[in-house]
Amino acid sequence: MGEINRELRRNKDLLWLLTKKEITLKYKRTVLGILWSLLNPILLAIILFIAFKIFMRIKMENYTFFFLSALFPWNWFSASVTMSTGTLIGNVSLIKKIRFPRHFLVLATILAQLFNLILALPIIIGLSYFYGNGLGMSWFLIVPILVAIQFMVTTGICVAISMINAYFRDMEYIIGVVVSMLFWMTPIVYPLNMVPEAYRIYLILNPLTHLITAWRDLFMSNTINWGSIGISFGSSLIFFFLGLLVFQRLGKRLDEVL
Repeated sequence: MGEINRELRRNKDLLWLLTKKEITLKYKRTVLGILWSLLNPILLAIILFIAFKIFMRIKMENYTFFFLSALFPWNWFSASVTMSTGTLIGNVSLIKKIRFPRHFLVLATILAQLFNLILALPIIIGLSYFYGNGLGMSWFLIVPILVAIQFMVTTGICVAISMINAYFRDMEYIIGVVVSMLFWMTPIVYPLNMVPEAYRIYLILNPLTHLITAWRDLFMSNTINWGSIGISFGSSLIFFFLGLLVFQRLGKRLDEVL
């Protein structure tokens, strides 16, 4: 039992060190540092606000809050997927020198991006008070649940594509296109009811649609959308276990292909 506890502590410390390294390296030698994690989505929000609200004149109140309430959770997912694709390839020397759980490299990337979401929460809270609802007690229950669900689905996808990319280097370019497509096929910059009925089914089949909807309902109206949360949880379990299966199966020959 003591040996198991020591192993768990070593793994916890290793994961913390890897996560800290990811955060430090990302903002090293930058003037604004971690503020870029907030500036990037805010600047994007300003650009899309001008495009959709001023030029295209979408008739929607509180559009800035509507957009940012979905953009910050989306950024956690998209940045994790994009950056984790080359994680194994980028740490070849570490993998070959030291024996450790290789999926920790992917988990560290995801946790580093989660740190950015945590930094963004004060902005979301401020917007919620500005637009009238404010921080509700439901946040303390649902935010951890949504974080856990998104962590599972993101982990499943990231461990799979990081391992596949070690075998097929084209994956890195494919993922960039897929993430861009998913951004526009997820109701982030527009509400789901704006999509024509005939095409709405394609967005509903996208598991991120339900997850983003749950985040937005919580942030904007303190509403707990159990339907979206339930669907997101079910799909996250599928992606999580499929991702681990791919990682485990292909990981047996990882040293040969790196």
